[in-house]
Parts: sequence; C-alpha cells; structure tokens
Amino acid sequence: MEYIINKTFNNVDVYFDDSHYIGCSFTNCTIHISSLRFNYDRCTFSGSKFKLSSKVLMLQNVYSLLPSSITG
Repeated sequence: MEYIINKTFNNVDVYFDDSHYIGCSFTNCTIHISSLRFNYDRCTFSGSKFKLSSKVLMLQNVYSLLPSSITG
C-alpha cells in the first residue's frame, strides 16, 4: 500500500485503491473507489464527490468508511 502524506488535491480525479492517505486535503475532487483496499486518516474533504464502483456499492457497510458529505 502506498502512503501519501500531507498532500493537497484540487479539482482532480483521485483513485483511492491501494493507497493510505494521511493528513491530505481534497477540494472539489472526484474520489474513485473500486475496492476496500484503501485507508485515510486526518484528511479533509471540501466540495468533493465520491464515485463508487458497482462491486463496492454491494457492500452495505461501505458508507461508514466515508465522510458524511458523500455525494454522487
């Protein structure tokens, strides 16, 4: 798993799979999730959307992993 630390993302597509984000900031991004092989800690999300693949949508508890501002 790749560690991404204290990075700022603005207006980009970010693919969460196989990464661990620590202290990152996501502003107006589209976060793509196609598996549960990711983690984040102390990150902030502003105006970002989460796009979940259909196989992830089948997992009922996935929403508990995401911030309360989930859209899309």
